[in-house]
Amino acid sequence: MMVGAILLTIAFPAFQSFLSNDRQWTDANSLVMSLNAARSEAIKQDTTVSVCPTTNGTTCSATAPWSQGWIVLSSAPGSAPVFTVPALATGTTVKEASGLTAVTFASSGMVAAQAAFTLCDARGASQARYVQVGPTGSIASSANVGVALSGAPLTCP
Repeated sequence: MMVGAILLTIAFPAFQSFLSNDRQWTDANSLVMSLNAARSEAIKQDTTVSVCPTTNGTTCSATAPWSQGWIVLSSAPGSAPVFTVPALATGTTVKEASGLTAVTFASSGMVAAQAAFTLCDARGASQARYVQVGPTGSIASSANVGVALSGAPLTCP
């Protein structure tokens, strides 16, 4: 019984860390997937498509934080969201560096404005994830936690 208690004491923190890492990786990949879907749909539909925060899962909200969830929405009349991501786990933040409330892709696949997202959780900047959208619409995420693509350390709110 003592051996079991010792193993549990050692394994539980490691398992919590594993779950936190997995959750944050999943959140970052959901953002990358949403941005890629928006770019693809904009080219396919020959119209503008945006990724934007939402509170209800159907319309964009200029006041909602990104961590509340986001949608991929075409500007074509009567369009329903192409992709919806629900609110992230409590304590998770998503901040766009310049305060963008939407990333909009033109029919060429290019963006109206570049975007740089930092995803943080309770563990802080050392475990933060980074996703960037370049001027040509290219989407990239940092392979290393805690740093931007440039290698600069991330900060969390």
